[in-house]
Amino acid sequence: MSRMRAILRTTGGRMGRPSANSEEVRRLLLVRRLRAVTAGNTLATLSAIASIFVLVIAFDEAKMQVPILTWAGVAIGLFCLRAFYFASLDPEIGDAASLRRDYRRVTAAMMASSVVWAVGFVLLALIAQGLEIATLAVVGTAMMVGVLLIHRAAPQAGYVHIVMLLGGLLTASWLAIGIAAAPVAALLVVYGLTLWRAVGRMDAAFEAAVVADIERKDAAATVAMLLHDYEEQSTDWLWIVDSDARLRETSERFAKVLGLEAEALEGMSLLDLVEPGEEREGLSRFLVEQRAFRDLPVTIAVEGERRFWQLSGRPRMDGTMSGIARDVTSARLIEQRVTFMAHYDNLTNLANRYLFNERLRELLGDSRSRGANIALFYLDLDDFKAINDTRGHLIGDRLLREVGERLAGEVRQQDLVARLGGDEFAVLIETRAGDGLLIERAHRFLSVVRAPYEIDGHSYRVSTSVGVARCLEGDCDAEELMRRADLALYAAKNKGRDNLALFEPRLDQEARERRDIEADLREALARDQMRLHFQPIIELDTGQTTGYEALLRWYHPTRGVLGPADFLPVAEDTGLITSIGEWVIRRALEETVGWDGDFRIAINLSTTQVADAKLVAAVSQALRATDFPTERVELEITEHVLMDTSDANRETLLALRELGVRIALDDFGTGYSSLAYLRRFPFNRIKIDRAFVRDVTHDLGSQAIISTITRLAEAMDMETTAEGIEDREQLDLLRKLGVKEAQGFLICKPMLAETLAQEDPEHGAKITPPVDKAVIDYRAARKAALKRRGGQAA
Repeated sequence: MSRMRAILRTTGGRMGRPSANSEEVRRLLLVRRLRAVTAGNTLATLSAIASIFVLVIAFDEAKMQVPILTWAGVAIGLFCLRAFYFASLDPEIGDAASLRRDYRRVTAAMMASSVVWAVGFVLLALIAQGLEIATLAVVGTAMMVGVLLIHRAAPQAGYVHIVMLLGGLLTASWLAIGIAAAPVAALLVVYGLTLWRAVGRMDAAFEAAVVADIERKDAAATVAMLLHDYEEQSTDWLWIVDSDARLRETSERFAKVLGLEAEALEGMSLLDLVEPGEEREGLSRFLVEQRAFRDLPVTIAVEGERRFWQLSGRPRMDGTMSGIARDVTSARLIEQRVTFMAHYDNLTNLANRYLFNERLRELLGDSRSRGANIALFYLDLDDFKAINDTRGHLIGDRLLREVGERLAGEVRQQDLVARLGGDEFAVLIETRAGDGLLIERAHRFLSVVRAPYEIDGHSYRVSTSVGVARCLEGDCDAEELMRRADLALYAAKNKGRDNLALFEPRLDQEARERRDIEADLREALARDQMRLHFQPIIELDTGQTTGYEALLRWYHPTRGVLGPADFLPVAEDTGLITSIGEWVIRRALEETVGWDGDFRIAINLSTTQVADAKLVAAVSQALRATDFPTERVELEITEHVLMDTSDANRETLLALRELGVRIALDDFGTGYSSLAYLRRFPFNRIKIDRAFVRDVTHDLGSQAIISTITRLAEAMDMETTAEGIEDREQLDLLRKLGVKEAQGFLICKPMLAETLAQEDPEHGAKITPPVDKAVIDYRAARKAALKRRGGQAA
């Protein structure tokens, strides 16, 4: 801007020569100067001629009539010639050179007029008297001040005019009244200086106005060019509507975007393009009230497809409104996708945990009166990990999707089915139904999940466990309802697969007890509250004690002696089982290393222990610390240990075998794939579950199973042990079925090591005194039978 002003100031010769690229700017300024000068030509000429006639009339009786009239004639002729010359000029058509020439001639003509006035004032002052002096003073002052109107676009002529008229008036004052004109002369000088400064400021203001006008036009041209380019290339479109919100001056691109012709859009209401709703009502208010708005979202139907636009607009001086329309469909779809991903599960398209929690809090919230109408079904698939691992994640994902679809098909539209993560689902419904109907609904969920799944030509089956909870008379919030449902699910899991449980206060009490047990269990080892009981294992052919199973007991200070079933599940869930298991291994070996006899010690391992990478090191360290014979240590595992198909557990068991310890499969026959497990890992012993032993005396099926297990074990060079022997008849029958060893309450109850102190006269090992008399009788009978056959008792 400052550079342009400097260029403009060079016009008129007041500064140095302008550069070539300023030629057009100087030409425009000359055009404006000439236009401003010639615009007041007629009025200025008439004013000057009228002033001359006033002076001639005022001096009609004075002397020197001939000089006065001569001056008047010359002045009038000059003004008329100047007027005709100014009228002949056309600044719009000239080039820069001709404009400069015209401007110099105009300036010269105006200077000549100033000289004529100065001469006239001196001439008239020579003979002025009385009223003539006053008339001369008024006209002179008017002509001098007139520089502000006539010479504002020609500052050089204005400066000459001030100097000439000021000199003429000063001379006239001195001639008319002599030395008494000194105050008037001083006043005239002040006026002259003031006018000089005013002419300079007016010239600066004139140039500034010209510059502003040029810039405004340049800006308008630039905006027009940009708008044209914007309209042609941008993804946004311009729109204009009249006071009735009807489209005007519709562009081809705007029409093309809407799939219509520009003629068809002309006069159409902008509101008719917007889908009805709050967006359309909001746009209508802005248009009616003529208020500016920005990025107003609207939905537009374009050839049957919903598009999302943003409109910005502002009112114009002529009562219309104009603005920009922008298509933000892609961004809106991305935003909707992000929102969907934040609230819905990507695999099943069900609500995710976040949306579920939000909906649950919304339903319960602060309105406790609605709490009694909310029911929550918490579902967890049974052993889904095994299916996922054995069949692959793709099959697992498709199975989860179908489970979600089945659950969603069992509820109303206003109910919510959510996948909380993994294989956990939740169903949230508003209902006034009683517990009976909720249980019926839960059975329906069990049924639809249980039905076979056909995936890629293969049939798959999976079951689920369901926990049902509700807020009773609004007595809970969202967190409490989830806690109740979780407790109910835990209770359902404890019942076994494909089961349900309804929350009841008893479960809450059990949960509190469970938390108390967990808190106490964390200090049990440090407080020396754990003890090992040992249960003898006998050989059925001879009745001799061949081993002891170490069984953990917790001597709780207030609850008494607790068995493993009372606290080991808590230890498993909390991870305490690892430290407790290591303690059991170490203590079992420490307590039995000094016992006499060639017996083995059986120690139970949990699934968590086997999965721990430090197990092998812990066993090895215990063996070295106690110097216990490795071959007399037998570690018992269940089939759940081998359900992990990653082979990690199998490698751990093989590493234990390399240490020299024996591995036994406990609770055989109660799992899913026992034969497959026997093939996968060479066990040393199979322990027959007490469930078969309990019914062996009256159930042919149990007898057949036990007989099959013993023959299978013999074929695979494995030994067998039966658990849970409670009467003599079971003992005799198990021996006949081929079982090699047995343990149970008939033989001996588990007890502390310090009670195993009496010598057993039968085989020299220390066993407990309260061995059942039936066992001693059994041993004697077996000896007698062997002697009759010529056998030798071991």
